[in-house]
Amino acid sequence: MPDWTDLRYFLAIAREGTLAAAARELEVDASTVGRRLTALEEELGSRLFDRTPAGLVLTDVGRGIRSAVEEMEAAALAVERRASGEDARLEGVVRITLTEAFAVDVVLPRFAPFRERHPGIEVRFLTDYGSLDLARREADIAVRLTRPQEDTLVARKVGEIAIAPYASETYLERRGMPDPSQGFAGHDVIGYVDSAERWPEARWLAEAAPSAHVAVRCNSLLSVVAATSAGLGVGVMPCLCGDRESGLRRVAPVVASLRRDIWLVVHADLQHNARVRATLHFLAELIQRERPLLSGEGRPAPRASGRRAP
Repeated sequence: MPDWTDLRYFLAIAREGTLAAAARELEVDASTVGRRLTALEEELGSRLFDRTPAGLVLTDVGRGIRSAVEEMEAAALAVERRASGEDARLEGVVRITLTEAFAVDVVLPRFAPFRERHPGIEVRFLTDYGSLDLARREADIAVRLTRPQEDTLVARKVGEIAIAPYASETYLERRGMPDPSQGFAGHDVIGYVDSAERWPEARWLAEAAPSAHVAVRCNSLLSVVAATSAGLGVGVMPCLCGDRESGLRRVAPVVASLRRDIWLVVHADLQHNARVRATLHFLAELIQRERPLLSGEGRPAPRASGRRAP
């Protein structure tokens, strides 16, 4: 019977396409991945990948066994989740996936009380714009701005995020206040590029500011905030970011169509895990307490520098 570790390496190679990329995913060196693949191919008596200039491509045999190996992976992950779900200890690792801006502006500045309350829990913040897979244990908790559709996930709405257009004081001194009713005519805006072009903010800006000139394009929220703070143009951002920058002003009301719900998400198998429950409870309290900041109803104390690190 093939070793499960070898099968895990097989899946990583199939998903990533190269030994080096699979090694990064598995947090081992590429030579280890290569040895494991060779051992598996010898065990099965078949070649599983063709070596091509573009990387490793599954052979017919490789494609034939992939679904079965993925079923084995799902079963192994289910065993792990259910075992963890009954863990009553307030110690161990909890991984939270959330955007960098939400971590920097909302959670991390207010997280010290959790550490004092639960010193045995090590929280790992995974700031990524992609959605890490909770079923595959890539994270234990997700803070998301859309409600998940998977039946295996449990989601709770805990707040809302308001979004509005901002400009810097220096920009407004040079160019004057823009008029949204005129499509921001005569003004510069911060546009979007790559995956950020699919954001609702990008679609709204294209519709609301057809007469504006795009000064620069960014692919992250922190870049939009930095460009706006630098006076390059009008930027659309969550009020939790814009209101924290001392040199920024809202140039139009909160955009109702861009308002987002905040969801705390956990896999159903982990919802009774003690350390996960403690972390969820703290996050829910924190987010609800910061409702004025998130909803744009109250301006918090600005950052001392008024600028973000590059």
